[in-house]
Amino acid sequence: MRCIISGRVTPDVLDRADFIMGIVPTSYVTNGLSSPPASQMTTDVHPIDPKLGEAGEIARDYTLVQQADALIVVGRNPHLVGLAQMYGLPIHQE
Repeated sequence: MRCIISGRVTPDVLDRADFIMGIVPTSYVTNGLSSPPASQMTTDVHPIDPKLGEAGEIARDYTLVQQADALIVVGRNPHLVGLAQMYGLPIHQE
């Protein structure tokens, strides 16, 4: 699964995402603020456009959910989680 990574995602978090939700990453998508654990998997980074100010992160969230199969989030990111729910993505949140 192509997974969005948000927050400090560790190998232990990935193990729980697999065990609880069946989310097994095959590649990662991020906005550049979070990095997946070290691996050989492809990571596509879509940076937030600073010209958009506060709207930049919100706009980028749409890009991420449209390019992913699942979301793994550590901490709070209510907008991203809400979009993932709206798009029907499986979500693992800690």
